[in-house]
Amino acid sequence: MESMNPPGGLLKTAAGVAGAAAVAPLALPLLPAVAGLAVVGFGIFAAGSILGQVVDGVKHKAERDDIEDRLPFNG
Repeated sequence: MESMNPPGGLLKTAAGVAGAAAVAPLALPLLPAVAGLAVVGFGIFAAGSILGQVVDGVKHKAERDDIEDRLPFNG
């Protein structure tokens, strides 16, 4: 006698489709928020990179000045 239960793969597929149907109406309004977070994150990353370069340049300025003074034929 055969079992009346559906195969395991069919049950997983049905659960996946039902979950996607439940989440789909929420996904479209949330896309601009996710994109906005990505833009803000990129801005913070860019600002941090620029600030890091400025701090590194200021920190190593004395070393660059010393090297320039020791170059031959430096007027």
